[in-house]
This record gives sequence, C-alpha cells and structure tokens, in this order.
Amino acid sequence: MPRICVVFSIGAMHGGGSERQIVHLLTHLDRTRFEPFLYLVYRTGPLLTSVPQDVPITSFEERVTPSRIYLPGLMHHRRVRDFARFLTEIRADVSYDRTFLMTLISAAGAQRIGVPNVSTIVTDPEIGFAPVAGRFQWFKRRMLHRLYNGATQVLAVSDGAPESAKRLYGICDEKIATHRNGVDVEWIQQQAELPIEDVWWTGEVRSSAASRVVRIVSAGRLTQEKGFHLLIQAVARLKQLHPEIEFRTALLGEGSRRAALEQQVSALDLSDVVHLPGFQDNAAAWFRSANVFVLPSLIEGMPNVLLEAMACGTAVVSSNCRSGPAEILRNGEFGELVTVNDAAALQAGIERILANTSLAASRAEAAQAEIEQNWSVQAATRRLEQILAAAVETSKH
Repeated sequence: MPRICVVFSIGAMHGGGSERQIVHLLTHLDRTRFEPFLYLVYRTGPLLTSVPQDVPITSFEERVTPSRIYLPGLMHHRRVRDFARFLTEIRADVSYDRTFLMTLISAAGAQRIGVPNVSTIVTDPEIGFAPVAGRFQWFKRRMLHRLYNGATQVLAVSDGAPESAKRLYGICDEKIATHRNGVDVEWIQQQAELPIEDVWWTGEVRSSAASRVVRIVSAGRLTQEKGFHLLIQAVARLKQLHPEIEFRTALLGEGSRRAALEQQVSALDLSDVVHLPGFQDNAAAWFRSANVFVLPSLIEGMPNVLLEAMACGTAVVSSNCRSGPAEILRNGEFGELVTVNDAAALQAGIERILANTSLAASRAEAAQAEIEQNWSVQAATRRLEQILAAAVETSKH
C-alpha cells in the first residue's frame, strides 16, 4: 500500500511552540504509513536543525524569484500559487498547516487544486487574531471563514479555542475539533540533563546581603503578548521585598520586543537580576535547574513551554489565559494560576511557591506524572495520523 504524502507547512522554524510541535510531529510520524514534507515561507529559524533528516524542506523564498512590483495582495497570491504548485509537483495526498497566517496560504493553495487540508488553530482566536493579523483584518477574517469551512478538518489545541473560533470565523460545528499538543517527555528529560554554560545562572550566592539564590525562568517569543514585561515588574518588586534572596531571572527566546525588554531591565536597575540569553537549545536544562517557571502570557492556546517545564518537575506559575493554562494545570491543582496582565499577581504566585517549598515540590511531582501519563507526543501523533488518513479517505468519496 503506498504511503500517504503529507505536507506540513508553517511560516518559518523559529523557536515558538507551533514550530516545536511541527518538529515533534515530523519526528514521530509513522514512516511506514506517511511520507512527510515540510514547506516554509522563509527557510529560517533555530529549529531548522531539529527537523528530521529524512524530511525534505522547501521554502517559498527559495522557489520563487522576488518581484520588483508591489501591489496589494500580489505576494499573497504568489505564495498561494506556489504552494499549490508544490503540492502538485510531489503529488501530495493531504496538507497540514499551523497558525492562521499559514492557513491563509496553505489552505488556499490546497483547496484550489482539490487536495484535502487540515488546519490547526493554535491560540484563542478572539484574543489572538488581532495582535498578529496586521493589515486588512476584516478581509483576512472573511478569507479564513471561507478557508476553514472549506477545510477537510480544523483542529484547535485547547478546549476553549473551538467555541472562540466558531464565534470569530463562523466555523461550522462539524468542521472543528480539539487536538491538544503533545510533549516528547523522554526527549525533554534528556535535554534537561545537558550542561548550562552560563556561570551567572549556575553560580553560587554572590550578594553579601543574600542567604540564597532563587532562579526564575520563562521562555517564548519576546513579544508583547507573552507578557515578559510583567514578569520583569514582578521581579523588581520581589527584589525590593526580599533582600535576603538573590534573584536570577532568565527570559529564554528571541523576538521583536528584545530591545524594549532590555531597556526596561536597565531602567529598573535589574541588569544583575534579569538576563535575556536568547534562544537556548537546552531550554529544558534551564527549566529543571530553576526554582520556579513562570508563564506571564496575555494570550495562549496550549503553551508548550508550560508542558515542558512541568515535564521537568519544576514548580510553575502561570497567568490564567482564557484557554490553555487552566486546562493543563487542572484549574490550579498542578501549579499557581494567577490573574492575566497583572504583575502583582505574578509576584504573589512566586511568593506562594517560595513560602511553601514542600507543597510546591509535591505539586510539581504530581504535574510531572500528569504530563508523562496524559500528554505524550506519541499519543498526539497517533491521533493526528488518524485525522490525516481520514482526510485522505474522505476526499476519495
């Protein structure tokens, strides 16, 4: 029986959760049943090297000569046309895309030539659409309404996202279902054993006024929606209130807000307290070595970094976004859930963990067991394989 040719597509391979999920899915996809390809708009990002070697990678920027003509919508039209052409060239059986920006390209290209497509919504659309949609938002929503309803299957990564997507995009009930992210626990725990070569992070107490070090870590794209500015405010207050503690806070990742965050750190005189070491291949090692992992996001879908921190057995504090964190933490059973967009709430959540380390440790242990038992990437990949195979079968009838 011939293998199913499936094209995974996303904008680029930066260090976000969607890109890491693509890597995990490509790694664990059953090669006896599926032949995977990866299509990007831009062949960039640190996770390019993590894509399995047997997965061919292609990108729009490599396939299409840049045009000197600028007309509204021309670039989008060229991307849709090239994606459709690529599907035809490799005789793709099914297309799988993540993020609505890629859906605008991939779903449009697949539907143009009659290839079944599965699109994944990775955040709460009613909150997450506007900040990243850019210009012509009304028109993009209209396009997404047509593309999602024309898809073979639409997936959302958390239980709250489908209802939000139905309201924002007008998706029919039968088109959308929940498909949660999975975590490669074995890989994460291997990464957690890797050395950290940052002496500032790993060193002993240096402050004469402090009796211990407390390490706080967070990770993600350095964008406004991730709320790192709130965590910096919280740490500034913690430093003032607890001179007996030497706080060290690492914000792992890259993004458009780096300069603004560095300026905030300098303005608050936190240069010895808060570091931005960039994207880290061994992020799990930072998670495991921290006393607290903090997710200060304003918006989330199903945050992979929270799942990964829990898999490392680290105590966690998370903002209670409309979708994602409460579902993962079982409404606070496995970690601290605090008010969104509230630096004081983040501060209080961290203080509760520091004040009762035995309770925090027992919750972290239970959280790790929960991830190992119920959030494996292997199970998530098997579910996706069933969805992809069903999409191909449906297209034959």
